[in-house]
Amino acid sequence: MRSRAETMEFLRSYQIQLHEARLVSEQLRELEEVITRVTPYLGQGVQVVSGPNLHKLEQSVEQLETLRGRLAEKLQAANAAQAQVLVAIELLEDEKLRQLMRARYLLNKTWPDISRMLDMDERWLRRQHEQALKCISLQNTASAA
Repeated sequence: MRSRAETMEFLRSYQIQLHEARLVSEQLRELEEVITRVTPYLGQGVQVVSGPNLHKLEQSVEQLETLRGRLAEKLQAANAAQAQVLVAIELLEDEKLRQLMRARYLLNKTWPDISRMLDMDERWLRRQHEQALKCISLQNTASAA
């Protein structure tokens, strides 16, 4: 049986991967903005990029391609984590538990949001959450055997 902490880490893996993808995406956007500001001058015959500046532009383009690759990897990891978490949640027998866990770990909703969404008391939701964690922990043990 997985520990509670291991189960929580597993369930949070999708949101963590998604967050990392967003960070890389932001870096990519910022670098694209820098390159976009410089490149219009290149086609106008204006000699603004030469010597060390040309080298910096080349490095920026290389960095851009590296970041695009990293973003693709992060998105792929997020998709894989989402699929694993979704399978674990869908194996829960109770539909309310599935709704609770989907909202918490796939939609990243807060306890008050989930309470309103499911029209349930927040304390009751937290108790149900603990039950769901135990079930998922047992499922993972059973599937590993």
